Amino acid sequence: MTVLDRLNAKKTELQNQHNYLNHSSVTKITLRKKIKIINELIVAYQSTSPATNLPEAEEILKQQIGFERQNEKILNSLRIRNYREQNNVKKTPLILCLFGPSGVGKTTYARLLAQALKKEFFLVSLGGTTDTSLLLGASENSSGTEIGQLTKALTETKTHDPLILLDEIDKVNSYGGDSAIHNCLNAILDPEQNKEILDYYLDVKLDFSQATFVITANDPKKIPEYLLSRISTVVELPGYDNEQKKAIVRQFIQKWFNQNSSLNPDNLEITPEALETLINKTKEKGVRQLKSALDSIFDYCLLQWAQEVSQGKLESKVKIDAETVHKVVPQDFLNIDLEDNQEKISVDEKKELESLRKELERLKGEKDNQIQLKTMRFNSLLALRQIRGQFTDREYQDYEGKINTASSREEIEVVMKEFLLKIKEKITSPRTSGENGDKKTKDKSTETARQNQILTEKIKSLSAEIEKLKREIQDLQKPERSTKIILVVIVLFLMISGVYGVIKLLTFFRERERDKKNKKLKL
Repeated sequence: MTVLDRLNAKKTELQNQHNYLNHSSVTKITLRKKIKIINELIVAYQSTSPATNLPEAEEILKQQIGFERQNEKILNSLRIRNYREQNNVKKTPLILCLFGPSGVGKTTYARLLAQALKKEFFLVSLGGTTDTSLLLGASENSSGTEIGQLTKALTETKTHDPLILLDEIDKVNSYGGDSAIHNCLNAILDPEQNKEILDYYLDVKLDFSQATFVITANDPKKIPEYLLSRISTVVELPGYDNEQKKAIVRQFIQKWFNQNSSLNPDNLEITPEALETLINKTKEKGVRQLKSALDSIFDYCLLQWAQEVSQGKLESKVKIDAETVHKVVPQDFLNIDLEDNQEKISVDEKKELESLRKELERLKGEKDNQIQLKTMRFNSLLALRQIRGQFTDREYQDYEGKINTASSREEIEVVMKEFLLKIKEKITSPRTSGENGDKKTKDKSTETARQNQILTEKIKSLSAEIEKLKREIQDLQKPERSTKIILVVIVLFLMISGVYGVIKLLTFFRERERDKKNKKLKL
């Protein structure tokens, strides 16, 4: 099934759901929105893009100053692709990685590349991203209710083969390891998988195999190896020297006047010394700070001309010298490259800290396991001792040894199951008259039962004696207080003592009472 087949099937499904609803609701509005997006995708997949013209592409790429070697590398990749297409040789997808310091012009170069390839341009900023819904959308059950940026690249450019810039991939928030975004991109950049990439909002699989992906990064070491293996061409943009920066400044000035056609280019002059001073105030390999400084110069000129016009004068020529540069840009810029190095150090420290944290968790886990092992060993030995009478001495010592030498909780569990199973076998196994051990056990059980019966009869007899004793005490005239105390103590003691102690104490008590009666009779 082609992507157009999948889109048409999904469109029919959504239209049926929409027609089934009789009243206006949020669900119906959502369905109409999805149908509209799918119609836009159908148009995008039916579109065709013009072929790349290599001479034109070369002229366009030359607009980027200082990238002659990089241009040649990319043009060679395009020449190979064209040859493959002309001779029906299987072609690999064009996936580029542009890396270099901040402000070097990676995004600008990607835009020029899109223009050279005659493709629409779409930018996806990945810096700080953690959620894959940015790329693939979110289902209605989650918090997001939008299509992913990849799907938006097709609907907004109205083509199925745009140039998609994945900007700052090295700044994806991965918390010390590979992130969900990295894993998601691994499928998107894989030619075997990117023909069926699911957009979770639309719930339909889209084809991104014809798109050109350009990845940018300041530090390629922060890109996982499995992603780097997907990239067909890696291009380093190392930065500019002072001469290249001077040429870029002249380019910026020309572009500024082209964008503001009402201004006269002859009314601005920047001396070579001023240009050198302006460049020296920036501390970067790129030109981002330089462009910011130049914007301040432009604002200075606009203020001069605005004041002249307000006074009824014509706009005069503004000459920018080194002194004017110090006045307009009094402070030097921060060293961005030094901050990048500090960031690298910080990242290394974070990795080391993460490694130490994992080691600490491992050691803590081992300690917890040892504590749990000791606790389980103690409980197992206690349980074994409580049922010691069920085993022979040899069996008991064998199980005790196994528990003491076990190196894991699993081993102890096995031993416990083993001796519990042994007990179960002893209880349920049939006993024959020829088995001496079973006969002894049976005799012992019979003796225990007989003793229990005797003990029960003695307890009944004792209860009768106690009741009789109570009646005799009530028949006596008021006993002395000390006698009552003795009686309470004796009763408590009787409750604590065993059966035989009870019998002896009752005998003593009856003899004492008999003596008292005899004394009274004599009196």
